Amino acid sequence: MIDVGLVLPEFALLVLGVVLRRWAWRSPQFWVDLERLVYLVLFPVLLVRTTLAADLGAAGAGTVLLAALGATGVGALVAAAVWLLPGADRSTAASGWQTAFRFNSYLALALVDDGGPAAVALMGVLLGVSVPVVNVLAVSALAHGAPAPAGEEHRRSAGLRLLTAVVGNPLILATAAGLAGNLAGVTLPETVDATASRLAAAAVPLGLLTVGAALRSAWPERGRRLVSAHLALVKLVVVPAAALGLATVLGVVGEQRAVLLAFAAVPPATASYVLTARMGGDGPFVAAQLSLTTLAAMLTLPLWLSLIG
Repeated sequence: MIDVGLVLPEFALLVLGVVLRRWAWRSPQFWVDLERLVYLVLFPVLLVRTTLAADLGAAGAGTVLLAALGATGVGALVAAAVWLLPGADRSTAASGWQTAFRFNSYLALALVDDGGPAAVALMGVLLGVSVPVVNVLAVSALAHGAPAPAGEEHRRSAGLRLLTAVVGNPLILATAAGLAGNLAGVTLPETVDATASRLAAAAVPLGLLTVGAALRSAWPERGRRLVSAHLALVKLVVVPAAALGLATVLGVVGEQRAVLLAFAAVPPATASYVLTARMGGDGPFVAAQLSLTTLAAMLTLPLWLSLIG
């Protein structure tokens, strides 16, 4: 299940996005429109299809899910110190916080693919339940931390703005629809599923290209390096360590332990940038953080997974 090369295609697409933005499609509007397509169509289709097909009744899923949510919660709490660090203004802190506990679903699924249907089904359960949780956390922070449109503060309370952002978020709506359909036993007709499969397949590469296109520098500004290091350390060290500790306490062993650690140790989701850009947060910082954390994960992933063989 350990393959460092799994991270290389992700990072290669980020670099390709940089190259295309610099030497091919230089129009900012092109990338804005592409990002809208990814955010409003491709990612929602991917989430609906994934959660709709997840085996929510998989044996032992409850304990593993508890450990996964616990590790995610630990990451969110430890990462909250970002609001106290020098160099982290309100927008940067709210935007970057999510990169410390969100997860790259596509890489997580790829890591357990060799484990067979049971491993993939269990990962599907973890993703299906965790995606709306981390999305609500991320949207909540961005709704409070990202600048509101001119005059909005005078028209709407922060609470109403948060409710609007959460309820209207297509990623949350898509995941909720998929879970509801899953519980109701809904299955997509073959033709519809085939179409959705092709759209979902486009979400990953195009999403990564939009992230790469937003990169201006591979390194954060000098004043933000402490912020960047803190968030990366939480995601790549604290969250996997918490998952491993909870697995020991809850008695999660064998293949389930491996799936749990794969879920916890992957770098943050590329959707973090998409969400940040759409909600007016600090997109360049998140884009740089994603590329740096993904590169660092090439070293930390095999180390964590080697602990469970």
